[in-house]
Parts: sequence; structure tokens; C-alpha cells
Amino acid sequence: MFARKLIAEVAGTTILCLFGISAAVSVVAAGNEPSGLLIVALAHGLALMAGIYAFGAISGAHFNPTVTIALAVSGRLPWREVPGYVGAQLLGGVLAASLAHVVHGSRAIEAGLGATSFGSGVTVTQAVVAEALGAFILVTAVFALAVNPNAPRGLHGVGIGLALATQILAFGPVAGASVNLARTFGPDVVLTFAGGDPAWGQLPVYLIAPVFGGILAAGLYALVTSVSRRAHATSAP
Repeated sequence: MFARKLIAEVAGTTILCLFGISAAVSVVAAGNEPSGLLIVALAHGLALMAGIYAFGAISGAHFNPTVTIALAVSGRLPWREVPGYVGAQLLGGVLAASLAHVVHGSRAIEAGLGATSFGSGVTVTQAVVAEALGAFILVTAVFALAVNPNAPRGLHGVGIGLALATQILAFGPVAGASVNLARTFGPDVVLTFAGGDPAWGQLPVYLIAPVFGGILAAGLYALVTSVSRRAHATSAP
């Protein structure tokens, strides 16, 4: 059963990262047209939406170490399953970047393989805050729409996909709006072996900041729902 979950996480993460990376490569190849950020945001959001509906019933459709860790911190996922989930997600990120390289060839490497890195003039502090805020938005959507038992049925994939797309539109130019270690790690690994120039020195930001933002979102959700339950119990006749 757990093996099926890991296979689903590999597949879903590959779908998410592959279409996100390929969209970024295509935008650069087209000359960085003004609508490029919207295209990249929609590609990520729609791919995440498809992955959630395809594999959500099997693994929960995390596809992101940030989501996995936030769920574990909140007690909704056993910690013993976290290494397997994260390993499957990182594998999916590498597979996605490898497939994008195969599909787009040398053009993918010339375009940086859609790797997430700091924008021109962006400081470490700005990147950390942007990645943490983006993760906060995404994980809040996950808890509100997938964890919350009172959420509208069937809309979780749409809402979570739109949350990912929205934070890319808001923070993409700052540090790539990865909020997902697998999305950053995969292209960096492939660029290393394909003669590219990955920004390995920036990886700690993509490891730490999204996890912090995700845990903050999980904590706030727990606090708000706890207060709401107490208020409901107090007002009950």
C-alpha cells in the first residue's frame, strides 16, 4: 500500500514539475514574451490540478516536501512516512527535469532548464520572505480545501492549483516561486550533468523558507479551527 503511495507521488511530482519546467523553457525560447509569467503560472497550476485529481485518492497528492512536512507537523501524516514521500518527490523532480531535457534538447539547457533562482538584485532576505509567503498561500489552500472536512467537495484540485498559480504570479520574479524543493532540486541536478550552471548556493533558501511558511500555515489553520470549534461549542444551546 505504501509503495503505491510513493509511485503516485513520483508520478504526480513528475507531472507538476515537467509541465512547469517545459513552460518556462518554452517562454524563454519564445523570447520572454510579456505573458510569459502568466503562462508559467497556469502551467504549474493546471498540472498540479491534474495530478491532484489523478492521484489524490492514492497518496493525498502532496507532490511537494513542503506539503508533506506541514501535514506531518499537524499530525495528519505519520513521521515515519515522511522520508519516503520526500524521496519520491525529489525523484519526480529529477525525472521531470530529465524528460524536459530530452524533449527540448540543448534549448532547455540554454534556457536554464526552468531552474528557480534569485532574480537580478534580489537579496537572500527577499528570496526567503517570498518563498515562505508563497508556501504559506499554497499550504493554507491545502488545509482549507483538502484537509477541512467541511470544504466543498470536488473543488480542492481547482483551488489548490489556483493557489500555486497565484503565488507564482505574485512572487515569480523574486526567486522563481518554487515553494517546492523537488521543483528546484530536479533542474539543478540535470543542469549539473548537462553542462549548465545551477545555483547550488541558493538551495538552502528553497529548502528552509518554504518549510517554514508551510508550518506557519499549518499552525495558523490549527489555531483558527480550534478557536472556531470552541466558539461554536460556547454558543451552542
